Amino acid sequence: MKNKLIFAFLMSIMPVILWAQNLPGGIWTSPQSTATEGRYRSNADDFIRPDTHSGVRFNKWFGMTAFTYDESFAPLATMGFATKINALYISAFYSGNLWTGLNSNDYTEELLSIPPAGGMPGNYNVYNNISVVSNAVNNVALLFGYADMGLRITFRTNHQSFSESDIVTGNQYYENYHAEYGYLIPQIAWAFSKDLISGKGIRPYAALDLEFNRDYQKTKMAGADEYDNTGEFIGRSINYFSPVLSAGLGGFHFYNQNGFRVTADFDFSITAFFYDNEYNYVEDGVYRIGRFNGTNSGTGDVPLEQCSFSSFSATPSLAGSWSNDRLALRFKFNLVMTYSLREATSLITEGSELLYNGNCDITSSFSIRPDLRLAMQFKIVPDRLNLNAGARIQASAITLETIDHDYYYYDSRVASMSKTIHRKSFGSSFVSRFHIGPVFYFTDNLWIETNTGVSNAYGDNAIEIFAAGGLFSFGSILACLKF
Repeated sequence: MKNKLIFAFLMSIMPVILWAQNLPGGIWTSPQSTATEGRYRSNADDFIRPDTHSGVRFNKWFGMTAFTYDESFAPLATMGFATKINALYISAFYSGNLWTGLNSNDYTEELLSIPPAGGMPGNYNVYNNISVVSNAVNNVALLFGYADMGLRITFRTNHQSFSESDIVTGNQYYENYHAEYGYLIPQIAWAFSKDLISGKGIRPYAALDLEFNRDYQKTKMAGADEYDNTGEFIGRSINYFSPVLSAGLGGFHFYNQNGFRVTADFDFSITAFFYDNEYNYVEDGVYRIGRFNGTNSGTGDVPLEQCSFSSFSATPSLAGSWSNDRLALRFKFNLVMTYSLREATSLITEGSELLYNGNCDITSSFSIRPDLRLAMQFKIVPDRLNLNAGARIQASAITLETIDHDYYYYDSRVASMSKTIHRKSFGSSFVSRFHIGPVFYFTDNLWIETNTGVSNAYGDNAIEIFAAGGLFSFGSILACLKF
């Protein structure tokens, strides 16, 4: 369970690591940026970026709206607005599906003359099912720009909770029932919006993400359970807090001749997991609650695990651009290098104490993953119709891993089972994709961007033409208006 959480989290923060100036978590990129793998952004990207907002030109205001979707291909509403008040730049952004996907957890008011064990005859709210795993996603951002700097505050969430007293569900009466699931992630990002060295670039940035992840259930039944125990029972407790600090140079142009420019950059991020969860122990037939630094899945052979995780990622990159008349080309090569350290020890309860019991692994790993992005922009009809195209080749990660393995039996280390394991793996998540996307400029103030393309993300090696994800299936459409 813990490894799955870490993997999911690392996949979610990868856009933060490499493009912290973008809205975090990959919640928004314009169709033009998507089609060119981020090499050609539009005003619909830049208006909410702390490092480029000053480049969005308008007299009174800028607005955009788009159709797009999340990772599960559920449609999202996306809109943004920007204006200026004297020297102060202000922009706002929203992407999400509001309350669509929230579980209503419907109930029926019933008069129960013979209620489940522990309940007195009377009126009860009877639930057929209780779920807090939500598909409702909401993302908001607010950016302030002043004096060649930008500061953005972003908040993302899919969190849902349920808390009720004196209810019946699953033919069981509960004095109290509490459950919650999902994430709440505020971010603050800062950047220079003007090159520190004229003609050479350098726009430093820094961002701090704070992820509060909840996966928790606590109930209290009236009377005793099947084990003749009473009190509050922890069904699961897999909560963690994870700060992510990322920063970067913002690009240094070390060559610029004859329309060809080469830029070097460097980004890094630091990630940590902090666990604070609950577990049960029995004292005189009553469930008591203890706290520990680990996870309590509530199921499986090893429900309790003490754990910690930290990682450092560094990404040197090299980018180039060339333009001549109606044709422009760009590339960027990222080399993502990550070192991580995680500890996981199986636990067992003995009274109020937690004892090491089972595997104890300390895993250190170093991975390297190259990522090449290519882009083209061709002005079919100058100032009226552009064609964007982009490709991405991302090799699977090469990982070197060392595991110091011990085994414990009721807090006693079994020396004969200790060993050190060295592993080399090459991963399986190879990425190769291609996108195209025309941009239609109806006037200087109104334009539409589109994106379509093909990808081997599903691993079937088939390129569909009109099917979802195919060459002539539009993945996103954007309309922008400025005055």
